[in-house]
Amino acid sequence: MPRITRVVGLLVLVEFASGILQGGYPILLPHLAQKLHFGAGDQALALGLEFLVAGIAVPLLSRLGDLYGHRRLLLATLALTLLGYAATALATGFSVLLAGRVLAGFQPCWLPLEFAILRDRLGEDRGGRAVGLLVGALTLGSIAGAVIRPGLWVMTVLPALSLLVVLRWVPESATRARGRIDWLGAVLLSAGLGLLFGAFSSAGKSTGGVLTAGLLLAAAALLALFVRQELRTPEPTVDVRTLSQRATAPVFGLSFLLGCALYGSQSPTLSFQAARPSETGYGLAADDQLLGLLSLPGVLGAMVGALCADRLGRRFGARRVLVGGFALSALGYLAICAAHGSTWQFIAPTGLAGFGAGLGLSLLPGLLMRRLPADQTGVGTGIYNTLKTLAGAAAGAVAAALLDAVVLRPGVPTEAAYVAVWGGCAALCALGVPVALALRETHTGAPLAAVAPEMAA
Repeated sequence: MPRITRVVGLLVLVEFASGILQGGYPILLPHLAQKLHFGAGDQALALGLEFLVAGIAVPLLSRLGDLYGHRRLLLATLALTLLGYAATALATGFSVLLAGRVLAGFQPCWLPLEFAILRDRLGEDRGGRAVGLLVGALTLGSIAGAVIRPGLWVMTVLPALSLLVVLRWVPESATRARGRIDWLGAVLLSAGLGLLFGAFSSAGKSTGGVLTAGLLLAAAALLALFVRQELRTPEPTVDVRTLSQRATAPVFGLSFLLGCALYGSQSPTLSFQAARPSETGYGLAADDQLLGLLSLPGVLGAMVGALCADRLGRRFGARRVLVGGFALSALGYLAICAAHGSTWQFIAPTGLAGFGAGLGLSLLPGLLMRRLPADQTGVGTGIYNTLKTLAGAAAGAVAAALLDAVVLRPGVPTEAAYVAVWGGCAALCALGVPVALALRETHTGAPLAAVAPEMAA
């Protein structure tokens, strides 16, 4: 099968490029904040907005892929990501940067669409093994991005090259789902999540609690209408019944918790490490190079966890491995809460948290895949990614509000605000332990690890 072998190799290269973007951009964010004059709270807000867009786009575009072709939608998301990084590179102010990150939020759509293409061409088991190669490429790309720290224009070139590769050599999938898009559901979901994100972002601002409460109530009303719409329509944008099934609900719940822990701490940790003790009384005064090196233990830990996950899952069972993974991540964040005054105190805890995250990121999609019919692969894995990225949006917005509210002076959070963020991540990981215990084991003869989207920790 030379043709499909070539396709797998090309998609591996695309995911390597994706990893470079995911590993490199967050490290540049503190530098961009200094250049464009915005604070730690706005850094978290920018990442959170990106996750919000991903959370809305992934289920919709995954469903469109199931209906009209996964390659077609992959090309569209590559083009939007390209525009997003170009706008980021050209940004002269925070508003233009936010516009760029909105477009860059379509990047998480790549992986479920690629996954659907490979499953369509190779079948379930062989497709799962092929996607494992994408996991390794994504992880290595994240490491390369953290170490090399490519500039924004280099990052703009990567989605452009990926677009050309997919356009020229990647074939379209053959499997099609029947039905249509529930556009009313998509609008209700987008509006509800947008209001929810706005509520989190307004918390702690000078506008007070009235605006936050109003936004929360409006978001709750729209999301309730969304659930009602999805239960009534025969072709929902997000299959709420799939979310609530006994076999899949714990997997989706764990994906949400893992997203909160992974992405809620990403920007705050980088801004803490970049802070200068002479100005704030805390921080490591880390430059871009040191920030890249400090991100390596978490990424390497995630890579090792992802590589070990399948073997450990076969030997001990996926449920036990996931319990251990969430517990290890919780311990890592607790260790950072306890000691974070020097560089070496971040190395082992972030590696431990990354290892636990790698176990979860690798095992959970494989467990989900075996609970989904073939024609729902794109939308099912899209829901998984949606919950994880929406969790990142919510956690990022909460972290931004906290860093903006508990301050030494305007724009400069206190050390206690950062400790609260890490403590919240530890609590969310700990909550994953009883949720993982609620999982039912799948048959043990099939590989469990499939895909680990967005490994950046």
